[in-house]
Amino acid sequence: MLRLATVEDLSELYVMLHVMHSETVDEVPSIDSEKLTAAINNAIHKGFVLIYEIDGKIAGSMAGLDSSDWWSTEKYIADLWFFVYKEHRASRAAISLVKSFMKIARDTNMKVKLGHVYSGDHERKDKFYKRLGLNKVGSLYTEA
Repeated sequence: MLRLATVEDLSELYVMLHVMHSETVDEVPSIDSEKLTAAINNAIHKGFVLIYEIDGKIAGSMAGLDSSDWWSTEKYIADLWFFVYKEHRASRAAISLVKSFMKIARDTNMKVKLGHVYSGDHERKDKFYKRLGLNKVGSLYTEA
């Protein structure tokens, strides 16, 4: 089942995002609990947080906020996170989350910008996004 998150989901989303953080393949800074809680709360209130549930528990989530490029006022919807627990990656959770995310953007006359940076398995995710009609644009480089 797909639904929008409420503040009642904050704790479970917090735990899920800790799991997501623990699965990164590239080194990432540690989580600041206060900042993470504020980001989840902000997404719920000023953007949207999609939750995909299986048997009444969160199987995955995707969050978005509207933004714009530094040189333009044209808005787009960017993802803050996109995560599906390992045990649910063979389900329809991922595709349902992304398709719903894209529908929200279309319904508000905005385009989407999605990323995957620290999670690894980039080729598989590139193919997944391409199958959904998205194009890869650019890369991210960071100092080791």
